[in-house]
This record gives sequence, C-alpha cells and structure tokens, in this order.
Amino acid sequence: MEGEQHYIISDTKQNGEKHKEIIIIQLNLILLDKSMSSFIRENFDDKMKNKGYKLLKNDNASPLYKWEKVLKDITDNIALDPIKVKPFKMTKYYEIIDGRHRFVSSIFNDYTHIPCIIL
Repeated sequence: MEGEQHYIISDTKQNGEKHKEIIIIQLNLILLDKSMSSFIRENFDDKMKNKGYKLLKNDNASPLYKWEKVLKDITDNIALDPIKVKPFKMTKYYEIIDGRHRFVSSIFNDYTHIPCIIL
C-alpha cells in the first residue's frame, strides 16, 4: 500500500527462523493499554491527538521501561521483529501480546502502520 510508514522489519527471529505471515496494520487499529496511553500523554501527547486511538480497558500492563532503547534502535535503522497481536473480541481492533515498546516508538516516530504477526 502506498503511504505505509513503519520501522524496518527483521527477516528472521532471534533464533534464526524466518518470520511467518507478517501483516502490516494501521496503528490506530491497535488498542492502547492504560500504561501506554499514560506514557504517551506524559511524553508526547500531540502525537496521539485526532488519530483515532482506542483505549483497552481493564488491563494490567506494566510500565514502559525499555522505550528509549527501542526508540534508539528504530532511529538507528536497526531491523526489529514484528509485534505480536491478537484480535480483540469480534471487532476490527487488535490487542498487543508482545511489542508495546515498538508500538509506542512507532507512534512517536509518526509512523502510520506497524508490522504484526496475528496469533
């Protein structure tokens, strides 16, 4: 698709296996957990306004301690793994299983999409 912007995707997993079925998904179809939403609001709220992000309620997500390292990797054009998501109920939205730091860094970098593996 034209206009898709996302970080560079690694060809293989850390164990050397090839990634399977990577899908590129719009960022605003991924639900924010409370800690991601709070972190973004505290650090770069302007990046989230009027972009249609939805909040996942009743979650127990942990703080984003590795955000600066992941952001540096993206800035340094280091290829990263796709995030892992699962469909959220019977909606068009997805919940992050693995990759919250990559997702938040993608919002910070004004990307429109993110590489995902749907579980």
